[in-house]
Amino acid sequence: MAASDAVNPGEVTDARGPAGLATRALSPGRLWLLGMAVGLLAALPHAVGAYAREPSAFGFKLALAMVPYSVWALLGPLMLATFVRVTRDAAPRVRDLGLLVALGSGFVLLHALLLALARSWLEQWDAGGVSFSEGLRGLLLERGALGSFEYLLFLAAWAALSAARRARERELAESRLVARLAESRLQALRAQLDPHFLFNTLNAVVGLVRQSRNPEAVDALVELGDLLRASLEGRGDHEVPLSEELELVRRYLGIEQLRFGRRLESHLEPEAETLIARVPSLVLQPLVENAIKHGTSRRVSRGHVWVRAMRQGDRLVLEVRDDGPGLRAGGAGGTGIGVANTRARIRQLYGERYGLTLENAPGGGVIARVELPFVVFEA
Repeated sequence: MAASDAVNPGEVTDARGPAGLATRALSPGRLWLLGMAVGLLAALPHAVGAYAREPSAFGFKLALAMVPYSVWALLGPLMLATFVRVTRDAAPRVRDLGLLVALGSGFVLLHALLLALARSWLEQWDAGGVSFSEGLRGLLLERGALGSFEYLLFLAAWAALSAARRARERELAESRLVARLAESRLQALRAQLDPHFLFNTLNAVVGLVRQSRNPEAVDALVELGDLLRASLEGRGDHEVPLSEELELVRRYLGIEQLRFGRRLESHLEPEAETLIARVPSLVLQPLVENAIKHGTSRRVSRGHVWVRAMRQGDRLVLEVRDDGPGLRAGGAGGTGIGVANTRARIRQLYGERYGLTLENAPGGGVIARVELPFVVFEA
């Protein structure tokens, strides 16, 4: 996995970091509107109660009841910026919380000052013989404890929301890391499979040369070049349409046909609707290679290899069958590098519900059966 592809949990959702995300999600305008909405809900019962005691000027009573909450809504963006700056938008430490609680007294005092300005204008303190300093002192005595409690509620709500947001960011970062890990594992499996495939194909060509079948060896090398070109063109794709996968199998069988001559007869039998299905790249080639190695090569007479594809409900079933001697009694059921890698890739891509099985075929030989989810390939 390239260094540039690594996922940094600190930059999961926003290029400016978590603080940028918090500022964008809770902009001053949105925060003020949210505070006003909450204030309206909280002030409405007080206004209704005051109106019940004195049924007049309901709008004025509602405005008066909303003043404390409106002031908190006005101070909200400043408090949010302070919280983020003190904690640097990380999980708040005990020292940070202590500092924020201490700063709360300043916000409570500022709240009382702004509230006194609004109340003095609405209630016309001067006309009633109440000076601004007297009104401010009365508000401090009346709302000091309540204002502190409201500030602590705001702080607790911010801490809870920030913790929830950080948890979501961690989950997203972990999911991306899991995806990248799966990607790197698939790359490693394919990197292991490709040289194995090339090595065995070259061995087939060497066998032709040793038998002095030079024209067939030349044809095999040409076919190998075409096969490698087709494989390399799709090297970055973990999944390909079945039609493309079958074309690679056809080319590989062409090479083996030159090697075995009349001793090998192959049959590609896909159902038409399966050709557009999505399959792991190079999923069939190691199974065909296995069938020839353990089936056809052990027969004196002509051997057959069948490659079938069929749809069964929401599953795609691929079968590679030979008519060789079958699985040995007590055998492991296919533990070579090709079969093992194919099993691992299917499990990595699709989970435990899908996979590869090997079993003896009725009448002799082995059936390698691959079960995958049937998904139409979309380029």
